[in-house]
Amino acid sequence: MRKFEVCIRGTNFLIKGADGKTRKNGFYAARFVEAQDISTAVEMTIASFRADLKDVVMNDDSDPPAMKVEEADEVYYFQDHMDIEGLSVPGEGFIWDKVEEVKAEEEIIKPISAWKGGWRNFRSSYREKDKHPHTILIHFTNALYPIAVLFMFLFLLSGKVSFQQTHFYMLLLATVSVPFSYLTGFLEWKRKHQGAMIPLFITKLRYGVVVFVIGACCTLWHVFSPGVLTDNALFTLLYALLNLAILPPLVYLGHLGGLIVYEGVD
Repeated sequence: MRKFEVCIRGTNFLIKGADGKTRKNGFYAARFVEAQDISTAVEMTIASFRADLKDVVMNDDSDPPAMKVEEADEVYYFQDHMDIEGLSVPGEGFIWDKVEEVKAEEEIIKPISAWKGGWRNFRSSYREKDKHPHTILIHFTNALYPIAVLFMFLFLLSGKVSFQQTHFYMLLLATVSVPFSYLTGFLEWKRKHQGAMIPLFITKLRYGVVVFVIGACCTLWHVFSPGVLTDNALFTLLYALLNLAILPPLVYLGHLGGLIVYEGVD
């Protein structure tokens, strides 16, 4: 019989650790086997791993674990380890590496159960994790203003009063949401970036004020002159242009936010 050393890389193994938490893990493991050829040695090694792990692996059929051959060689004599990518893999056991922690059921429902303990427990739970309030609130502002502009043009094209009413209410909601979006963004800037006065943040602060001023002017104009879209053609044109003027700074703010989230800030 010929001698072979085989190292296997396992990935996506869902198991429960010693701390009771369920995690997806990967491992390196080596075995030294005698076989007629290298393919038989690999098959024997993988079969032994499946037998060793079948009682601890918790994956379902839709998300199975995987094993691949990291290295397989014929040798003249067995050693007690294999050197793989700077890692010394012994000929028995497994070298596990935590890949991804999967939340246990009780952790998933923790924010809900926190309400049962009253406001103090909920506040404590909220502080434990970053809920990204600015990211949540800014979507209201970014969505409502374009919708308001859309319904304004629908009214101008169709003359249906319901479109004009919807335009005003969307505009009002968007303008009311701006201070909350601005405040949460300001607080996250102070907390996460220590109030760093770099051009990107300064620009966001300034454009946030621009959006609020334009939105407030549009809203107040409609409040004090409900017929602005019907009574005077010149005022209708000016009002429509003022509504459109809010979109470029809004889009630019979204672009700057994307730079912060996806490219990071040094």
